[in-house]
Amino acid sequence: MINDILLTGTPVVPDAPRTLSVGSLEVIYAAGSLRWVRWKGVEVLRGISFLVRTPGWGTPAASISGLEITEAHTDFSISFNAHFGTFGKGVSVTICIKGDAVGSLVADATICAEAPFKTNRSGFVILHPLDGFAGMRVRVDHYSAPAQDKTISLQISPGQPVMDIRAITHSPVEGLEVETSFAGDIFEMEDQRNWTDASFKTYNRPINLPYPYVLSPNETIKQSVTVNVHGSGIDILPKPAIDLPKIDKQRMPRFALPLDTPADAACALRFAELVRCLAPASLLLRVDLSTSDDKRNYKAVTQLMKLTGADLEVQVIFAAPDAAGLMRELKTLSGIMANAGISVARVSAFSKIDEQSFQPNEDRPQHPSESTVTDALSLYFPQATKIGGTPAFFTELNRKRLTTSHWDGMTFATSPLVHAADDASVMETLESLSHVMYSANTLANGLPISVGPVGIGMRLNPYGSAPVKNDPLAREEMAAHDPRQRGLFAAAWIVGYLTRIAPFSVDRFAFGAPTGPFGLISDKQDYPRPVWDDLGDGQLFPLYHVTRWIAAAGGALLLRADTHDDIACLVWKHDGHRSALIANLSKVQRDVPETNLTNPVGVYLDASNLSGMSEDVTPLETGKSLDAYAVLYLREATS
Repeated sequence: MINDILLTGTPVVPDAPRTLSVGSLEVIYAAGSLRWVRWKGVEVLRGISFLVRTPGWGTPAASISGLEITEAHTDFSISFNAHFGTFGKGVSVTICIKGDAVGSLVADATICAEAPFKTNRSGFVILHPLDGFAGMRVRVDHYSAPAQDKTISLQISPGQPVMDIRAITHSPVEGLEVETSFAGDIFEMEDQRNWTDASFKTYNRPINLPYPYVLSPNETIKQSVTVNVHGSGIDILPKPAIDLPKIDKQRMPRFALPLDTPADAACALRFAELVRCLAPASLLLRVDLSTSDDKRNYKAVTQLMKLTGADLEVQVIFAAPDAAGLMRELKTLSGIMANAGISVARVSAFSKIDEQSFQPNEDRPQHPSESTVTDALSLYFPQATKIGGTPAFFTELNRKRLTTSHWDGMTFATSPLVHAADDASVMETLESLSHVMYSANTLANGLPISVGPVGIGMRLNPYGSAPVKNDPLAREEMAAHDPRQRGLFAAAWIVGYLTRIAPFSVDRFAFGAPTGPFGLISDKQDYPRPVWDDLGDGQLFPLYHVTRWIAAAGGALLLRADTHDDIACLVWKHDGHRSALIANLSKVQRDVPETNLTNPVGVYLDASNLSGMSEDVTPLETGKSLDAYAVLYLREATS
């Protein structure tokens, strides 16, 4: 149990997935869903699931019962009942899935509401993977129009790239054709790369219809998805849809330590020496002017800046709907900061409504224009670099694009928990980051890009009133307190994240927090944290050590950034010496890749090294393999 807690922050272990194969068809069944549908080793679909979305876009977990799985030489079948919501008041779904050696896969669902049930969406969800789909030609059969061929754009669509779908056919590799057809409702596609999902999602009930709607207990609904694979395909995997930029004099991004409120600075000062050792280049302070805040907290911000030597980036959230109100709010804030002796290096300001999500053509409430915001920032923070973008996720940036001529830089954040929370899906979000950065570079039009704050949990929820108050030991979508943030999982995930974005010349990367749900340092919380609660305040989560190494690498010359076989590898050069950061992004032991460092020594973090994760670590000779979610820091030995 302790090993699981150190890996993922929770003793809760998901049921082991089951692989089913017949002929050239292979699927993996896990918790009521199919994952990684493959034909002759080629991934043709990322997944097939049945999901219920609540009025707040929550995704309640299904209670699975009556599971029966049969396998024969020519076919297999899976059947079960999935229940969503409160028993007697929820939705019961009978699901049957059949696959055969010919290349046919059929999923049928019978949907019965037990009482009038409000939902934003209930039905099958089909995921197409990025490689072999993004940038490719597909054929779409429509319900209300003739069939058409179209190219799935490499640029991330802010809305629905394909609508009114009866069937969609794609060719992930030469000689292989995959037709996916739908019945029981009208389906359309969403570009989930917006939320860093590594997939395109096809779902039922068009988004332009009213929601939430009511499932009636007097109506039985049937849906089905049919997949037919044609051809044998050549014996290769799909090419990457987007290649990482060639490494050519890029610099490692500066690290910014997030402070979600000014009061977080005072919490950080409780562990002054530990925070000082992080040596962030910047503090990223979020100031929400729609809430009250003690002015004394800004004195703590000043002290934290002096302690760490960091400069300050401020992200202002204002409530004013007009220019006059905005001017008053920023004037008051600039006065408070001046009285506290705070010098602001970079500043952004966003309307409170920018923390909410809107469809691309949806009307937004009244709020000051970009030019009004930049004029106000120039007046009250004249020496600061002005940053535009969004305080929320890339989705919101893509749907409300900035006018680049107004700004000196662009920022956005991400969270991997919008649509799925299992370990595999969270780690898979790293695959989408090259797509996100490819599109972000287009939107930035040459402006420096800042990424974050990021983390596994959600700091805010653009799709509901707040992040989900999850069971603190559970993996849940849109959760505020994801347990993996305090495990090795988060340390490996951040290394994988940086490996994906560093080649795109990111200016600033912000993640973690001094303490709290996103903290690098353990302090008492109002929810249970097995093992860590027993160790007491001031213990160091695995991500603390990774953060120190990343912070120290800020501005260094990037030499290598790649991910192969679930191993992320970064190499950089600073002051004439090379260093490397390597992470295992899986639970399977992996070999350490060759880094070509001269006389390397290192620090190894894994689940067997509790003492090494809970106190300062000492460089030691490296091993030849990485255990589950282990991280290895290497540097060239100096005399």
